[in-house]
Amino acid sequence: MSKTAKPSKPLVPTSNYVSHYDPAKSHHRAWLQAVLDRLVALDPKALAEGSELRDLWKAAVETKAPRAQAPEAQAPLVWPEKPATPADLPPTVAVALPLVKEFEGCKLSAYPNPETGAEPWTIGWGSTAYADGRQVRKGDRISQEQADALLHTRLMHDATELAAVLPPESWQALNVNQRAALLSFTYNCGPYWFGSPGYTTLTRHLRNQAWEQVPAALMLYVNPGGPSEAGLRRRRKAEAALWSASPIQGKAASPVRVSSTAPAGGSMIQHPNPLLGVPRFQQRDSVQPAQRDRTCFSSSCAMLLEAIKPGTLKGANGDDQYLAVVQRFGDTTDASAQLRALAHFGVTARLVQTADFQLLEQQINRGIPVPCGYIHRGPVERPTGSGHWLIVYGHTPTHVVVNDPWGEPDLVHGTTLNAKGMGLRFSRLNFARRWMVQRTGDGTYQYAPGHGWAVVVDQVR
Repeated sequence: MSKTAKPSKPLVPTSNYVSHYDPAKSHHRAWLQAVLDRLVALDPKALAEGSELRDLWKAAVETKAPRAQAPEAQAPLVWPEKPATPADLPPTVAVALPLVKEFEGCKLSAYPNPETGAEPWTIGWGSTAYADGRQVRKGDRISQEQADALLHTRLMHDATELAAVLPPESWQALNVNQRAALLSFTYNCGPYWFGSPGYTTLTRHLRNQAWEQVPAALMLYVNPGGPSEAGLRRRRKAEAALWSASPIQGKAASPVRVSSTAPAGGSMIQHPNPLLGVPRFQQRDSVQPAQRDRTCFSSSCAMLLEAIKPGTLKGANGDDQYLAVVQRFGDTTDASAQLRALAHFGVTARLVQTADFQLLEQQINRGIPVPCGYIHRGPVERPTGSGHWLIVYGHTPTHVVVNDPWGEPDLVHGTTLNAKGMGLRFSRLNFARRWMVQRTGDGTYQYAPGHGWAVVVDQVR
C-alpha cells in the first residue's frame, strides 16, 4: 500500500516569518535579503516582474514597508547621556574602539556614501542610523559628544549581536583580540553577515574553528574595483593583524592597565603584546593649522596618556586637548614642556637618550607604550632631518608595532607612503638605524646602538 506523498513546503514561507516581518528591524531586512539572494541564485527569473513569486512577495512583504513621516511629525532624537569611557566599555569593545575610529574617521555633518554618491547618508564615526533606528539624512549635524556616544552604543549593540549569531562554542573559544577584530569587521559590514550569502568562506572558518585561515578570509571582503577598495584593504590588514596578535588562543585578555609593581602574590601582571587600547591621534587634523607639521611629539605623548589613563582625553582630537596643556609650559617640540604636561595629568616621566630595544620591551611588558623620536628622512644608511615622534606598543623578535601620528613611513627611503599610521609593523633592522643614532659632522646621522630617544614613564598617579 503506497503512502500518500506529503505536500512539499513552499520555497518562501507565507506565514510565520512573513507575518512577523518588520522592515524597521535590521535583522529582519537582512533575513529577507538573504532569502531573495538565495532565490535568485537558484532561479535568476524567480523574482522577475509579473512572476507568481514576485506577486506573493509584493503582497506579503513590500506592502508592509514603513511609510515615511513628515519631518515635523518625527520625535526628537534620544541620545545616551554621554559617551562611555574606555574603562567602562566591555573589553571587546574597548579593544576594537581605536581600530574602528582609525578607519571610520569622524564627521559631524552628514556625508554621502562613497559608492553611490548619495544614500545611505553617514554621520559621526560611520553611522548611517541613530540610536533610535532613524536613518541619517542629508543636512544632519551632531556634536562630538553625540558622535562618540553613538559609536559606543552601536559597538556594544554589534558586539551583542555578533556573540548571538556565532556558534556559542566558536565565540567562547575566541580571545579578546580575535573578538575585537571581528567586531571591527562587523561594524563595517553589519551585524548579520555570519551565514549570509557572500560571507561563506569566513563563516566556514569560524564555524570550523580554523583560526589560522581567518586573516586570509578577511582579505576577501574589500569591494574590489570600488572607490573604497584601497581603504578596505588597509582595514582588513589591520583587522587581520589584530586577530593574529592575540595573546593566548582561547584566553581573553583585558584592556591595557599599567602595573609598575607586582601585586600581592609576587608575580607581575601579564599584559598582552601588542598592548591593547592604544589610540592613534593624527597630527594632520590639529585645530591649530600652524602646528600640524610640528605636533608629532605632542600627539605621541597624548597616545601614551590616553593608553595608560583612558578617558582623560575626549574624542578623535584628544591630542589637541593635550597640546593646549603642553603650550602652557612651552613649545610642542620642547621635551621639558612634554614632561610637565604629562605631570599635569599625573604621569611622572623622563626623557631618555640611551634607549634600546630591551628598554622598550621592559616598558611594554609593564603595560606602558613608549613614545620614541627617530630620524625619518633620507636613506636608511644615512638618515637626515629634524626628527619625528611616534609611539611603540608591541614587539616581536624581528619587529616593533607602532602608531605614527603623521602616517606610514617608508623606512628604507625616508618618505611617507600614506596617512594611515595605526598598527604599523617596523622591522627592527631599519627602525634601529633611524632611532638609535648620533649626528655626524656633515649633518646626517649614523647608527649608534644604545642611543635611542624615548619618553619613559616611572609612575602613574
